[in-house]
Amino acid sequence: MTHLLVGPPEHGVVRYGTAVHAALAADDPAADDPAGHALVAVPAVDSRTVESVCTPTGPGLVHLQFTDRLFGASAPEAADAATGLVTALHDRGARVTATLHDLPQPSDGTGFTRRVECYRRVAAALDAVVVSSDHESALYTDHLGLQSPPEVIPLMVETLVVPPGAAEPSAGTVSVGVLGFLYPGKGHIETLRAMDDLDADIAFVALGAPSPGHDDLVHELEAHATAVGRPLEVTGFLDDAELYRRMATITVPVAHHRHMSASASVNTWRSLRRAPLVPRTRYTEEMATRSPGTLLVYADADLPATIAAALDDPSRTRIGDDIAVHPTPAEVAAAHRVVFERVCR
Repeated sequence: MTHLLVGPPEHGVVRYGTAVHAALAADDPAADDPAGHALVAVPAVDSRTVESVCTPTGPGLVHLQFTDRLFGASAPEAADAATGLVTALHDRGARVTATLHDLPQPSDGTGFTRRVECYRRVAAALDAVVVSSDHESALYTDHLGLQSPPEVIPLMVETLVVPPGAAEPSAGTVSVGVLGFLYPGKGHIETLRAMDDLDADIAFVALGAPSPGHDDLVHELEAHATAVGRPLEVTGFLDDAELYRRMATITVPVAHHRHMSASASVNTWRSLRRAPLVPRTRYTEEMATRSPGTLLVYADADLPATIAAALDDPSRTRIGDDIAVHPTPAEVAAAHRVVFERVCR
């Protein structure tokens, strides 16, 4: 089979597809045969994409990682590119499955209807659909209007190692940190405002860069931090080693994204055995049930008090050695194999 990844290698969805391929290849006897278990990465879908996937023996099964923003400049363009690709692969005799990311939800605002139509078209073209949470499965059923429910395979939690010598939270400046790109609704400004009654020496750190077109969010953070006299840092892009090192120095990790449906940011904290503060939503409650003891869940109005309590006892944000974090790469690989084997029967 072939894992086909579309988009820049640093994008979270592309990185996740690479991790899924690695997990499946780790204990697959066919992994030593590039034609038997291949990974193909392309910057965008074009006329050469099908040829890059198809081998002389045929493409077999192709698995995609789909989010509309990677397949086109607009939702209709993304649908055209993805469905055209699936049709061309079907014409070559392939079966095509995909994990759909960033499922449409009403909080998308004016783009919701276009995104629903995009995802409906893509899902209808596939031989099987995977989503990353029961919450996303409900979004799929509620909004796409397709009869066959998707398969649910939660995002894997890898075991990440902080580089030797990285500072522990207690060794440096006391801080509250938010991980990931800055974009509307991610919760950066809400988290900073929730710190207003805390000691002004406690720093706010945004671990990441603004999404394209959202530099204004950095200016908003800077204006508020200046007004209350709080240290602020927006790190910009960090490579993995530096990112993990900086994450290790954060006293209290927060992920105040109330519209998340599957979160790589939350899982990255958990991969480093940190339990981030997350708002109570259908998705975060699902995560907490799947892997107890790995999140600190709060009601929206309780964010300031929850941050203050975590600062008083930062050990609450560290996952104990006796707690397993699920799902592991092996568990995710096994779940994918079940789907792939059913499709190929």
